[in-house]
Amino acid sequence: MDSRLTQVPAVVELARALGDAVQGLYVGGSVASGDYRPGVSDVDAVALVERPPNPEARRQITETHQRLSRGVTRAADLHCAYVSLGHLGDGAYRHWTWAFEELYRRPFSGIARAELLADPVVVHGPTPVRWLPTMTVADVRDAARSELSGYWTTALRRRAIWQQDVYVDHGVTTVGRADLTIQDGRLVTKTEAIAHLADLGLPAEIIEGVRRRREGEDVAISTAEREQRAETVRAFVRSQIRRLLAGSETVAG
Repeated sequence: MDSRLTQVPAVVELARALGDAVQGLYVGGSVASGDYRPGVSDVDAVALVERPPNPEARRQITETHQRLSRGVTRAADLHCAYVSLGHLGDGAYRHWTWAFEELYRRPFSGIARAELLADPVVVHGPTPVRWLPTMTVADVRDAARSELSGYWTTALRRRAIWQQDVYVDHGVTTVGRADLTIQDGRLVTKTEAIAHLADLGLPAEIIEGVRRRREGEDVAISTAEREQRAETVRAFVRSQIRRLLAGSETVAG
């Protein structure tokens, strides 16, 4: 067994539960990069399936994840995309995905693909380079831009969500990762992205809060400080997205 799985027993239990129902099971993200933080990081798994799961298969997937969440440590942090072989060439196709305690459909992102082509944890099945279309450096850069022009551009329109730690932390980290990826054409860990935020001009006290929460600390903040932080971070993310997309996309005001 890959030693990187020792911190995420839920993946091993998922592999046992799925058995032959999937053709392969893989883990990317922070587990694969060595940047995993127990209790803080999500676990990003990918199950390879021959065809999209039908209603009965989706019921079984849901029951499997719910059972794991009740009985296995941190299984609620386990996200798994059930990607079908016949749709891998279509980047816009929405694959069934278990995340945040529900099964829904979303595209298999370019960054997730790049992670599987880099140094994934192969739980079982053929290595991803055998079934996943190759990606060039330009493709990786484009994938980083897509992360910004999709969900995060829309999130800027929702002013209230920037009061929440999760949006602050994920938003600025996504910007830091995207900046380095677009510059260098390589994947970047969250830890590296957080360290890079000072270079982008984010205030030190905000960066320190992000870093401490990533280490699992509780960071107290007053209502007034939270409101000011929300305005600062939203403006920062908006300006960085505009810069990184080089005027090619419309970013919410």
